[in-house]
Amino acid sequence: MPSIGLITTGECEHRALGASLQRAFEGAELVLVQPFQRPVPSITSNHLGYPGPASGGTQVDKLVASIMATLERRDAPDFVVTIDDLELPNVATAHHVTQLVSDAFRRALGATPTHQQLARVRERCSFHLLCPMLEAYLFGEPAALERAGATRPAKLEPTHHLEDFLAADPEFAAPDEVREHPWRRPARARHPKRYLSFLVDPTAPSASPTRSRETVCTLSRRSSGRRCSHTNPWELRSRTRCSMTSLTRSVSRARSPAHATR
Repeated sequence: MPSIGLITTGECEHRALGASLQRAFEGAELVLVQPFQRPVPSITSNHLGYPGPASGGTQVDKLVASIMATLERRDAPDFVVTIDDLELPNVATAHHVTQLVSDAFRRALGATPTHQQLARVRERCSFHLLCPMLEAYLFGEPAALERAGATRPAKLEPTHHLEDFLAADPEFAAPDEVREHPWRRPARARHPKRYLSFLVDPTAPSASPTRSRETVCTLSRRSSGRRCSHTNPWELRSRTRCSMTSLTRSVSRARSPAHATR
């Protein structure tokens, strides 16, 4: 029975994504495991420019080190799937993120990797970016928003895909900007987490930050996403993709008969 090691960077993903994927593939002979007890640090908290430092030692290098360490464990899973949010500052330059991950893998493999080392990364690893962040996919199912604590229905721009998130709620857009407020921040119309905070508590004061129930939320089984156009396949042909659709494709690939054993 094939196994997948799921590496996540967010608390909600760490607690809920594995269980949600397991439900989505209910009945499949597939084992999802989490190699780490806590989420690993995100690489996209700030805008990522390219090229990055050639010397390594970056947060991206640390993420790749976590992936490689998972592959090298005695009880290593058959596949390693790593997930991070793309985040709004990187939406226009997602190819920078994937190229930085590519470069970090090259550094980790060294100047003269063997065919076996290359094949191990190529066949057993994938890296996925949720666009722009996990919370966007919750808006694909009203019940998911309710589980996250929403007290009112969402109003989105109907011509925009969830991965091109745009709230169209006058009550959300009307208040003046307050930088330290849970949701009254600049450019909030494109920020799924800010809008979710509004849906949870529209009257939240600045001194009392509102948080969605991240520890109990579960992901929508019906939320679907198109593959992001900003992908950058690299010479190792590692599967580096944006969107929930690409993630479920990788899981489907892992449970296929051709990949049942290493």
